Amino acid sequence: KILVGNVVLNRVRSGEFPDTIYDVIFDRKFGVQFTPTVNGMIWRTPSAECVAAEKIALDGYSLSEEAIYFLDPDIATNFWIPNNRPYLFRVGGHEFYS
Repeated sequence: KILVGNVVLNRVRSGEFPDTIYDVIFDRKFGVQFTPTVNGMIWRTPSAECVAAEKIALDGYSLSEEAIYFLDPDIATNFWIPNNRPYLFRVGGHEFYS
């Protein structure tokens, strides 16, 4: 969960993406960036674990300053990321890319 926060913050710092957390999360320039923005999960009350993870990421703790993409290859329907971006590592069910 910290890594998801890192991806968002890495995108904010990158010149390739919008300049705010909100705009990164809801960016649709090249299609949906984060599934919870279309399936409604983003509007649910986050768990205490999610809140803690995002606070840690916002406080500057980073597990990867390079990761700007991730996906779960078992449920993904679009494979643009693994076909076009350098693979970094896998954590749980998610693969991270730069």
